[in-house]
Amino acid sequence: MNLATSTCLFPSRRQGGRTPMLESIDLCHAAGFRVIDLNFCGAGLRKSGHELCQDNWEEWVDEVGNHAAKLGVTFSQSHTPFDSNLYRVDVAPLSDEYREWYRESVRRTIIASARLGVKWVTNHAQTATEYAEMNMEENLRANLDFFGWQVELAAKHGTGIAVENMAEFNPVKTKRRFTAVVEEQIAIVDAINDPACGACWDFGHAEMVYHRDQTVPLRKLGHRLKATHVQENDKFHDDHFIPFVRGTTPWEKIMPLLKEIGYTGDFTYECHGFMSGVPDELRPAAGRFAYEVGMYCVGLYEKA
Repeated sequence: MNLATSTCLFPSRRQGGRTPMLESIDLCHAAGFRVIDLNFCGAGLRKSGHELCQDNWEEWVDEVGNHAAKLGVTFSQSHTPFDSNLYRVDVAPLSDEYREWYRESVRRTIIASARLGVKWVTNHAQTATEYAEMNMEENLRANLDFFGWQVELAAKHGTGIAVENMAEFNPVKTKRRFTAVVEEQIAIVDAINDPACGACWDFGHAEMVYHRDQTVPLRKLGHRLKATHVQENDKFHDDHFIPFVRGTTPWEKIMPLLKEIGYTGDFTYECHGFMSGVPDELRPAAGRFAYEVGMYCVGLYEKA
């Protein structure tokens, strides 16, 4: 098992301002990471300034690849833009322009990921309320429509799509997100039934849903698991901290379980919450500490 981290480990600076992708890769490398998850979430808004939104985005992708090669860094996962709410009516109406760009941003993410050697591109499932509420059949239909073209495109370019488990992120709301429970995540993957489609398990999301023991649903997910988002939280907020900080996730039980179910992918940090308030001067040291904690977890897997 490799320890990996998303480029979002080094998010926007405390004083403000986005950290460019190449700088994030450098910071991750300096902290000790040699396997990286490319976070393209910021490309969901056309005017965000993200490199993937520019006309020369393909040239930029090649620049990222060349830069990583010089550092000895490889890419194993990525994350598309998300939360487009394409199938929900309980949010502000989405413009045709937004819908068109969202699809284009996902298309670019998949192509860029494949060119950079990424094995699994993660995206969030949709929660459908267009024609029914909390309806299994309607949610499954919407997600087959949503993921169908993505899986087809990913397979064409030599990568795969990982459907991420969700949670309810707003305690005031009564409607939860589809795939908050593992059975719904399994239903999407099994219905698509394609080697280019698997599951991504976000441990923090699971901790918010399965307060007692997330090893039960994780064991049920089993062979479908292809990618991970490693984060810690207080069970009530999507904090995105490193393991053993701010929560009680039983990593001593989880790491042997990952080996038991045959998971051979990476242990991939998505821990921007841990780093978000750290001053620029301390970020290198915080990054090195995050790396050491991650290697401890990987050691638990290797010893099992």
